[in-house]
Amino acid sequence: MREFNYTKHDDLTVLSAKFDKFEYRKHSHEEYAIGVTLAGIQRYWLDGEMLNSAPGGIMLFHPEQLHDGCSGDKTGLEYVMSYIPRQLFESISGRKDVLKFSSPIIYDRKMAENIVRMTRSIETGHGSLLISELIMDVINRAANTVDELQTPKNFKAVNRAVEIMYDNFEAPLKLDEICKEVQMSKYHFIRQFKAVKGLSPYQFFLGRRVEQAKKYLDDGKELYAVMLECGFYDLSHFNRQFKSVYGLTAHAYAKLLHKPC
Repeated sequence: MREFNYTKHDDLTVLSAKFDKFEYRKHSHEEYAIGVTLAGIQRYWLDGEMLNSAPGGIMLFHPEQLHDGCSGDKTGLEYVMSYIPRQLFESISGRKDVLKFSSPIIYDRKMAENIVRMTRSIETGHGSLLISELIMDVINRAANTVDELQTPKNFKAVNRAVEIMYDNFEAPLKLDEICKEVQMSKYHFIRQFKAVKGLSPYQFFLGRRVEQAKKYLDDGKELYAVMLECGFYDLSHFNRQFKSVYGLTAHAYAKLLHKPC
């Protein structure tokens, strides 16, 4: 049993997932991720601890928060997840800084119902006004459960390194050039980067490549062009990395986007 269905509405993406033995590797997203466990147990590592979201549990992730995920029991797992761009979250909530949720899992029946309604409405493509109202409700409710995210030490240097990575997806990661730019020794930089992002520079760079590839596929770019533009030169490797984050291979995801309406 393994089903992953992604649907876009403007810049927002929703996912309906159902699986038993699949496991996401540790990764993060640029967007706020807000979802609901529908059946089974969603088990995942987050901020140094293992968490379990039971049916009705609302899972909250702030941008670039490292996590993994799997089914917590033999019955399998079913859940929905919405990926909300920072700009949209900020414009609706009025909160301009990256925000950290005060609790990673909450149980709020009305909010859970609206997340599911929003997901199903986007999937069916019906009720544009209703979708907008549900998006606003979900974001406003989520914004009431956040604390301001403290800026960690060396954030500016790490953020500059991230900018360089984003500007050079197609090229190999040039660690020496980045270290020269941020004025850190290689090993000190790796330690500081991992302290801020939770991943090594290479792992983070690979994750961002995969995330950028998804954006290009969303925009309708051809699979092989996306693969090369994001620095992957082997389709099986590209598919493997994509699947470890999104549950589907890049090829399957591209086919999903072009399925008949």
